[in-house]
Amino acid sequence: MLSRGFTLVEMMVAVAVLAILLTIGLPAFGGLIDSQRMDSSVNGLMRSIQFTRTEAIRLNRPVTMTPLGQDWNNGWIIFLDANHNGAHDSDERVLRYEQPALVSHIHANANIADYLRYNAQGESELLNGGFQSGTFSLCPQQTAAQGRKVIINRVGRARIKRAFITSGCPG
Repeated sequence: MLSRGFTLVEMMVAVAVLAILLTIGLPAFGGLIDSQRMDSSVNGLMRSIQFTRTEAIRLNRPVTMTPLGQDWNNGWIIFLDANHNGAHDSDERVLRYEQPALVSHIHANANIADYLRYNAQGESELLNGGFQSGTFSLCPQQTAAQGRKVIINRVGRARIKRAFITSGCPG
């Protein structure tokens, strides 16, 4: 009678090959997940910026986007800033709340640290009427990975740039 099966040596070789493949593949898979989180987060931020700009044009009045709890990492709120102070007050109409991004950290430079505001022409502007430009830096979970920058130019158009972010990221 002939018995079919694997010998102990064959089974150990198969397990060793599987272990080697997993050791090589899992770190790359983690990087892929981090990259997907980064892309999802930056796309969410871009959608919010574009929504703010579009609503300002559509409603023919200034619309403001400001961080919750004065920290962009907590999420943000988009609202009609009736008293033009750059902060959401309880009597002001909320257009949208956004959840925090799935990245390690969001850092906004000084020009947009407190708010991002668009006027009725779709241009970003400071509370005093001057042009507002700035950069959001989205830090990746893995320190060796590329982050993203959302750069807002002087007329309010936002663009995305892949970059290794060295300032503003924790650690």
